[in-house]
Amino acid sequence: MSALSLEKVYELLGTTEIPGERRETEVLCIRMGELLDLNGETWIRENRRMLLEQWRSVVELKTIR
Repeated sequence: MSALSLEKVYELLGTTEIPGERRETEVLCIRMGELLDLNGETWIRENRRMLLEQWRSVVELKTIR
């Protein structure tokens, strides 16, 4: 699957307050598309808190260049 739109990511994660610069959010949209293919929408919604915490760590550690 290709990258999800940022709007779809907001919907799945239940928030528009997602940290990151443009390049980082582009990567997030790709990764969320992969998670959607692998685990499904229900899994993402059930694990959105954990996913957001992990994403915050990624952004804080500046692991995406």
